[in-house]
Amino acid sequence: MKAVILAAGAGTRFGSLTEQVPKCLLPLGDRALLDHQLDALAQAGISDVTVVAGFQSRRIVEHLGGRCRVVLNDQYASTNSIVSLHRASAAVRGEAFLFQNADVLYTPELIGRFVAAPPANGCLVDAQRAFVEGEYHVELDQGRIVRYSREVPPERSVGESGQLVKIGAADSMAFLDRLGQVIASGGHGGFPNQAYDALIGGEGFWPVYTAGLSWWEIDTPEDYARCQGALVPPVSLPPSSATLADSVVSLLREPRIPWRLRWTPDLLRLATQRPLRGVRHVLSFLKGDLSRDGLDLMVSGPTLLGLTLAECRRAGLHPFLLWGTLLGCMREGGFIRNDHDIDLGILEAESSRLPTLRAAMLRHGFRVRIENAYKLSFVHARYPHLYIDLDVVRGHRDGWAITNADADPSRLFHYRFAHGVFAGSRTRRFAGAGEVLVPADPEGFLDAVYGDWSRPQPKTHYIYGPLNLEVEILPPSGAHP
Repeated sequence: MKAVILAAGAGTRFGSLTEQVPKCLLPLGDRALLDHQLDALAQAGISDVTVVAGFQSRRIVEHLGGRCRVVLNDQYASTNSIVSLHRASAAVRGEAFLFQNADVLYTPELIGRFVAAPPANGCLVDAQRAFVEGEYHVELDQGRIVRYSREVPPERSVGESGQLVKIGAADSMAFLDRLGQVIASGGHGGFPNQAYDALIGGEGFWPVYTAGLSWWEIDTPEDYARCQGALVPPVSLPPSSATLADSVVSLLREPRIPWRLRWTPDLLRLATQRPLRGVRHVLSFLKGDLSRDGLDLMVSGPTLLGLTLAECRRAGLHPFLLWGTLLGCMREGGFIRNDHDIDLGILEAESSRLPTLRAAMLRHGFRVRIENAYKLSFVHARYPHLYIDLDVVRGHRDGWAITNADADPSRLFHYRFAHGVFAGSRTRRFAGAGEVLVPADPEGFLDAVYGDWSRPQPKTHYIYGPLNLEVEILPPSGAHP
């Protein structure tokens, strides 16, 4: 994939800060804003970058020193970004590329997520920002973007545009030609979104959600100050050479000890009920390497997983691991540290047997936490933050979907998978629980959800994190179908 950075504007809202220097060359830490952008693209594997310059273009060329291609929008004072993007056509025509404005900064993790997302044509969407009148928002139909406008009402918006767009090779020429048509008809003062109809009517135009990863739009000096503050590197302390015994003594001397004392009975119970697992994980908790919920999962999770699988088999169900539990199984052979739930799934054809499982789990002292057509979730009073979630995998278009219907009363969240992902199952070993079932293509499941799942990634919002998300906005009544 190639990239285009639109850097022709004069940045007049910055006053004296940008009288003699383009906004993209303002310093952030020890580097210019443009350097941060190029580094983030490089970390995502994009080295072929075109910068469209205008105001103080010579300074941009000198700063880059041949690091990437530069083209000129010499009419920057009387045109807008639609013209700048069209000036880069020769560098990207017929090929996949992404484009961004030079006054927006994304973390390398967010750029990588955006590039890895399955849609060929995608727009970054921040579904977690508060709705602001006048910003560009997107409206969806069956998961696709059908409207990109400042006029999208709050009840139809799925989020604010993050101003990062990628164009697939199949629609590259049509999109660039559409830019030219808009400009030729007098639209030289507009923006690239005026050509998005070429994408909506082509391979489709899809949202890629920020999922809580950071990005900054630098429109004003106040924005610039906030971005500078966010990028200040944290103070790093030298590594401690303290032993485990030193750590325990330090913990016991901690003046805010009451919160630790509160857990003492539970810690003793966990350590004595399952000593082989308990002692080791309790010590990790005392050191601060393991959360309280993570401690429950690491010590008691294997037993609860085994019990649930046994009751499922008695009920005629064939559950397989999903989500973080599948990720832990495939990557680490057991649970992920500091997770807090056990994720399982069944095919919709078996869902009629769920009432039998429900009754059995209630007899074991569990209570139902969530129950709807898409999920059955249990929790036990002894482990109030350790959930056992059973998702129903349903047929969806030409594949499968797992639906979250309880996170937001106004929306359904569908996570789409290719047909082969759930075309059967296979067995794997799981630490402390023996053999378990996983989907026929566990790697395909994990690729769709996490992208590069082979190594730990920055934490993303659990609803908007999966890359295969499709959001459906419900009618005002909020009633689920």
